[in-house]
Amino acid sequence: MITAHGGALGTGRNTKAFFKNIDKYNADAIEVDIWRNGDLLYLSHFPAFFRYKKKLTLKFAFETVKEKGIKINCDMKMGGLTKDVIALAKEVGVQDQLIFTGCVRLSDDKYIDCGQAWFNSVGIEYTKANVKAIKEKLDSYNNPHFAGINVNYKKIDLDFIEECKKYDLKLSVFRIDGGKALQMYGKIIDGNITTNQPIKLRKHLES
Repeated sequence: MITAHGGALGTGRNTKAFFKNIDKYNADAIEVDIWRNGDLLYLSHFPAFFRYKKKLTLKFAFETVKEKGIKINCDMKMGGLTKDVIALAKEVGVQDQLIFTGCVRLSDDKYIDCGQAWFNSVGIEYTKANVKAIKEKLDSYNNPHFAGINVNYKKIDLDFIEECKKYDLKLSVFRIDGGKALQMYGKIIDGNITTNQPIKLRKHLES
């Protein structure tokens, strides 16, 4: 799966330009950053304490991906959002297009009944020696919507990736933009890659 990182192709994170160019990305998903102020779920990489009403809303994002038929990676920038994000997704009708990263927690299991959850943390360090334990911990929840783990590709190596394949622990990696890295990881990651260069990655995969 290819996820177009927020601001892909220089469109700017969480902007109207980013959404207007969805068709150009040739990606399976787009990424947005989510915060909350009161009952409002809005898009921003950083909290917008006084300008949040001027930000695009998550509802706008959901309505856009519903029209486009593309998945949406909800990078949640604060805890406690999962339940409300899912409720809104079901209201709009995009629950099957959901992907969770960021501050999604294993304790959100009771809410996650749709989409895919890729965990930035499961309480166990993401090292080769811990891969088996990480896989067993995820499996212990018996939740089919727990997809795997989400990691910065600069913090892992090929040995870690091979160990994940050995135990069938799926990987989502971010944010890969360099040409050589795209080529290499595009060949060996069978989960998800988040990139600002989705067109280049698609070409590498197709070639």
